[in-house]
Amino acid sequence: MSTLKRKEKEKEQRRKLIIDSAQTLFFSKHYDEITIDEIAKKSQLAKGTLYLYFKSKEALYSAVALRGANIMNAMFKDAVGRHHSGLEKAFAVGEAYYEFYKRHSQYFCMLEEAEKLPVATSGDVNAAELIKLSQENLKIVLYAVCNGIKDGSIKPDLNPIQTSIFLVQTTRAMILLPPGLDIFLRQAGVDKDATVEFTLQALYRSLENIKSKCDEA
Repeated sequence: MSTLKRKEKEKEQRRKLIIDSAQTLFFSKHYDEITIDEIAKKSQLAKGTLYLYFKSKEALYSAVALRGANIMNAMFKDAVGRHHSGLEKAFAVGEAYYEFYKRHSQYFCMLEEAEKLPVATSGDVNAAELIKLSQENLKIVLYAVCNGIKDGSIKPDLNPIQTSIFLVQTTRAMILLPPGLDIFLRQAGVDKDATVEFTLQALYRSLENIKSKCDEA
């Protein structure tokens, strides 16, 4: 291995070490409770060295959150790829969204928090990539809805963009139930999985183009 390649490999390993260390902290504490000094100490690197890789705590937060966004993106793509009609694809994305929350709840929370933070800097590649990927994830839903309108499985008079946002935000709202409602469900013996499934089924029925099915019959 050449000296240049070895240095590049070492640089990438150090960058990964910093992100891994930051992830451990971001998973265990709130964003405001963590400092760059603490991340540097966790990484066993000098603060100055850390700044060579990340310009700010926000930029580092974006790098960690980006891992979660990539996982979500892969799950969404897999979900739409396993179904034929646009309605089925849209429904599958909703299920994948909830599955992502259950399997990667800490990344889910980080992505929620990332939306509240200002973009690190205009030149930060991680923040820019996070925004780009978040938009791509929404476009996957939009593609499914547009596909459903085109193939007749979704009502033709729906606005695709409004419908996509409605689907995402309704599913998100059910996932992020206020503590009081969450406690109420548990006390009533109502399963959250069943409640989210009920919501997705209701969304499915609200989009389904019944007229098209009747015409086929």
